[in-house]
Amino acid sequence: MAEVRCVAHYDLIVVGGGAGGTGAALTAGRLGLRTLWIEKERTPGGTGVQSLVSVWQPAVSEGTLPRELAETLAARGQAHYISPALDTPSGCPLYRRDPGAAYTDTLRRWADAERGLIGAGVAYTPEAMSALLVKLAAEAGVELWIDTVCLQAHTAPGTDGLRRVIGLTVDRGGQRERVAAGFYVDATGDLAVARSTGCETVWGRESRDAYGEPSAPVEHEFRLNGWTLCFECRPGPDLVALPTECFGHDGDSAHISELPDGTLNVNLVYQLPGEVAWRMGPEQAREALLGNIARRWPRVQAAYGLEGYGITRVAARAGVREGPRLVGRYVLTEHDVRAGKRGSHHPDCIAWTDHAMDRHSPDGGCLESEQGPVGVPLRCLQPGEVDNMLVACRGASFSSLAASAVRLQRTMIELGEAAARFIAGSRQAPEQREMTR
Repeated sequence: MAEVRCVAHYDLIVVGGGAGGTGAALTAGRLGLRTLWIEKERTPGGTGVQSLVSVWQPAVSEGTLPRELAETLAARGQAHYISPALDTPSGCPLYRRDPGAAYTDTLRRWADAERGLIGAGVAYTPEAMSALLVKLAAEAGVELWIDTVCLQAHTAPGTDGLRRVIGLTVDRGGQRERVAAGFYVDATGDLAVARSTGCETVWGRESRDAYGEPSAPVEHEFRLNGWTLCFECRPGPDLVALPTECFGHDGDSAHISELPDGTLNVNLVYQLPGEVAWRMGPEQAREALLGNIARRWPRVQAAYGLEGYGITRVAARAGVREGPRLVGRYVLTEHDVRAGKRGSHHPDCIAWTDHAMDRHSPDGGCLESEQGPVGVPLRCLQPGEVDNMLVACRGASFSSLAASAVRLQRTMIELGEAAARFIAGSRQAPEQREMTR
């Protein structure tokens, strides 16, 4: 086999083009770091683009980049703010454009907590978000490689018994190349970099003994947050042929949001247990999810008054909420979510949210953060085995329960922003890397 040549060296390599990668790459570029941003799909944007999860749920968020993205798209007519409308046959809310809402309204979780109505959200056009990310990356001097898959991370001994990542082997459009950097951010949904370096990871629900979480099962279970296949619809006939063989449960509830062009985004929320989908693999899981859409769509149409609407497109990728998770220098748990208070019991919180713990499964239910927002410590991004890599994605160091609360897009963007700022500071003052060991 021909030797793989190292083609370039950067200050930072960010692997993953979703929410966490967006926050890390754009922030790093703006801070002056020579940054390479690697994405396996043909466009950046992650779940929000590839899976049509193009709605940000209302929740506390203190990142600067999410607001910039939302307001930039809104000014172009490519995003808007949505609030619950109850004029449906079932009385279930359908989230429609709210001309009186602003971005700050989307930072409050509840419109009416007693009635269970969440507040205003952000709905955006997926293609517009992707195009904006490409533009902002170019303006920040970030080198974006699409159609690029991280195959292997290479390590060498570091300090204090830790290892350092010294390079990545990637496949870029069918060509193997090796790239290197001083620092790395793993923002992939499957922890492609962290797992390759040998970092400790975990799948599924931890046992109650692991962290003493009251909602955890007595024994470890390979059960994962559910998968969903989102789709869009408009008045008119179906433009997508659904399978004749139906699958799964027949519930008529959905989260339906109006997009800027009047198209409705339909998220059926719970469709397929995550562990079943992982075992099936993406192709068989997609068939099952399409079968569930076929079973439920007529009932959803009736419940929300959408009998004259047809499906115009289905997401290219299923929405995956949970995969492997890092076991890092601190593991965020249900105790942190219940404690709330902006994580004031931690000295190093870098992101906050007040979204509920929600497993999207029949036995899941929701647990709200009654004591205020949970804070995410920087240590949740730091592996215990590697000293020049951070993890900024849903696979950061969270228990399964805590991950179900903090995994949403805006919080992940915040993790990425914080990772980039920490790395930029570490380059200027290397001793900062020691502060949480």
